[in-house]
Amino acid sequence: MTIVFSGFWFVESNLYKPLPDRISDLEEEQITYNEKLITAQILSEKMDNVYSVFENNMALKDDNALKEDASIEFLNNLTDILNKLGITVLHIKPGVKEERATYTFIPYELEIECTFEKFGNLITELEKNKRLISIDEFLLNNGLERLALSKTREALMNEVIKMKISTVTLNKSRG
Repeated sequence: MTIVFSGFWFVESNLYKPLPDRISDLEEEQITYNEKLITAQILSEKMDNVYSVFENNMALKDDNALKEDASIEFLNNLTDILNKLGITVLHIKPGVKEERATYTFIPYELEIECTFEKFGNLITELEKNKRLISIDEFLLNNGLERLALSKTREALMNEVIKMKISTVTLNKSRG
């Protein structure tokens, strides 16, 4: 009986013992590969977003019609955003297109009236836009004289903000 039990113990300890260790090693390896796969999927999604931004903001260097169409589309999109946020537009003026190396900048001067919260929402919407947008400058007058001139609380809450923004188009040369 002792010999039979010793035989079972020997077989179990030498043949079956390494198998669970190997399985646990493979499980750890599978977890590592799954983490790498998830990371690759996330990076792939991000790269798709980057690619779409480049695709929406790329034009051939001499393709002025595409740049003008993009400018009109951006103005329509901008006015939709401003209306959606309830921002009063006092003035919008497109500027002269400017070519710098491999970029084309189309500036816009805006004068809007809104609260700080709506202005923050506007900046967020501009960041989420499919166009590359540079906020070159913004100016708001928040001095003491404004407090003295404001007759109502609502007039005090709204700010007149002047902004200079530019859309940026990446110029791709032919060839």
